[in-house]
Amino acid sequence: MEHQRFKHGHKIEKPREEPQQSREKVIPSSRRGTDRPKENVKVPDSIPYTTPASEFIYGTNAVEAALRCSRRQLYTLYLYQAFGEELSPAKSTIRKVAYMKNLKVKMAYGEWDKLLDKMSAGRPHNGCILEASPLPQLPVRSLRAVPSKDEDHFSVDLGQQSREEAQVNGMDNHVKINHPPMQDRRRFPVVLLLDGVVDTGNYGAIIRSAYFLGIDAIVLAGRNSAPLSPVTIKASAGAAENMTLLQVHNEVDFIQKSKLNGWRFYAADVPGPGSTFIDPMSNGGTGPDGQGENPLTQAPSVIMMGSEASGLTHHIKSHADSVVSIPGSRFSTHLGVGSDPARVDSLNVSVAAALLMEMFLRVPLAVSGAPEKRTSKKA
Repeated sequence: MEHQRFKHGHKIEKPREEPQQSREKVIPSSRRGTDRPKENVKVPDSIPYTTPASEFIYGTNAVEAALRCSRRQLYTLYLYQAFGEELSPAKSTIRKVAYMKNLKVKMAYGEWDKLLDKMSAGRPHNGCILEASPLPQLPVRSLRAVPSKDEDHFSVDLGQQSREEAQVNGMDNHVKINHPPMQDRRRFPVVLLLDGVVDTGNYGAIIRSAYFLGIDAIVLAGRNSAPLSPVTIKASAGAAENMTLLQVHNEVDFIQKSKLNGWRFYAADVPGPGSTFIDPMSNGGTGPDGQGENPLTQAPSVIMMGSEASGLTHHIKSHADSVVSIPGSRFSTHLGVGSDPARVDSLNVSVAAALLMEMFLRVPLAVSGAPEKRTSKKA
């Protein structure tokens, strides 16, 4: 009865009478944006990690991607709100996603911005930092055979990892092939191998392009490569959060075993005098009559990219099936870069990687009509 629902003027809630699903959707008033920023708050000297393997991800794009992709163990979300300002739409969206995942959210005010600067090592964080476990980087020994273009997945031979590493990386050895939904065709998988890329900005840009264009996995190799740090993840604009990342410790052994399983390896390098030019957008290019199949599309492929300064080492290039290059239009491959007074013989590694990936994947150009001109209204 109604009088039984009140005691001493206070309403008594009966949680069990409410369905479980509806209780999960109820957001307390303090989570609906009604809380106001405070001017004077006590700020701790530092924020300890929840686990030794934790890391701080920062930036709205990277944090939102980490929340939505759910490939990490999530611990705490920190959102900064300056005194006298409303929470931005981007932060409001991130906070809603965090609450939907039952994640702890710490609203930061006052001088917390200085502490957040320390948490992001002085890099721009947009007032948004997430503590989480590292991204999965599955250790592999080789890529297994792919019977045909009709496959939806390919498999890998797993490498050794500890129990703690397995909790982060998982044990699933199947990799999804990203067949383009806008094209009525199937293809063999295309994988990108990075060996010696040291600049975190380039690293992140390559991951972003690979994800956008549809590369099926990225193999991280080389001891001198940049780490997959929060800086790299931010530079990828969040693409790293949903990209399949594999790790190899013995590049030559990985190449040799994968080649025995039918994979072809292509080393990126500057064009040489003996280069043969093919059109990746056509099926021809193997003969003077233009007939035959494009060799780039007839087997599972791995594109290998090296460091910014010297490219791939000769040791790695010598195990490739072919060398692929992007010919410059301002100098002759026979005369070399000396024929160009500006001496520009190559592209930035992230730009070159994007162009080569596009050529292998044969991404079509989308063309549509131009928007109608706006006519000004006469007074």
